[in-house]
Amino acid sequence: MERYYLTRTTTSDGYALEVQEVDRHDPLLIPILNELDLLTYSEGTFSRYTLGALLRYGRIFTITADNLVIGACHCLRSFEDPNEVVIFNMALRPGWRGHGLGTRFLQGVIDRLRNRDTRRISLLVAAQNHRAIAVYRTKFAFQHVATYPNEYNTGQEYFLMRLELPTLGGEGDPDPDGPVS
Repeated sequence: MERYYLTRTTTSDGYALEVQEVDRHDPLLIPILNELDLLTYSEGTFSRYTLGALLRYGRIFTITADNLVIGACHCLRSFEDPNEVVIFNMALRPGWRGHGLGTRFLQGVIDRLRNRDTRRISLLVAAQNHRAIAVYRTKFAFQHVATYPNEYNTGQEYFLMRLELPTLGGEGDPDPDGPVS
C-alpha cells in the first residue's frame, strides 16, 4: 500500500491508497457505490439491484484512501469476445478529482485485469470529454475504434476506445514470474 499526498506542501503522513478488486458480494457496499454514482453523474446510473448483480456477476474495483472508498470502476466481460473486458463506469468522489488519482486507479484496474489474462479492455467515452480521451490515449495507449452518434438516445456522440494488452509469457512480454504491481 502506498502513501499518497493530495498536495506537495503538506506535513501530514498522506493517505494510505489502495486499489482493490471486490471478490465477494457485499450488500453493505451497495449504498457506497450508489452514493459515488450519484455524486458523479447528473442522473443515477444504477439501482441497488443492478449494483447487487454487478457485485455478484460482474467485477467492481475500488480505490480507497485510509479505508474510505473514494472511487469505483465497474467492468463486464464481453459476450462477443470473452478475452475482452468492458469498463462501463468509473467514478471518483468530488474533492479527490484533479490530483492524478483517476490515472493511478485506472492503471491499477488494468494491472489486475492483465493478471486475469484479459487481452483487450474497451470503454465508451463522450466525444466532448477531451481530457479523458487524452488520458486514455497518451497514458494508456487506448485507440479510437468506433464512433456512436447517439449511443444513449441523448444526441451525444461517444467514442469506443480499446486497449490491446500483451499476453503474459509471450515473446517480448513481461516475465510471468517477475514482479506484479
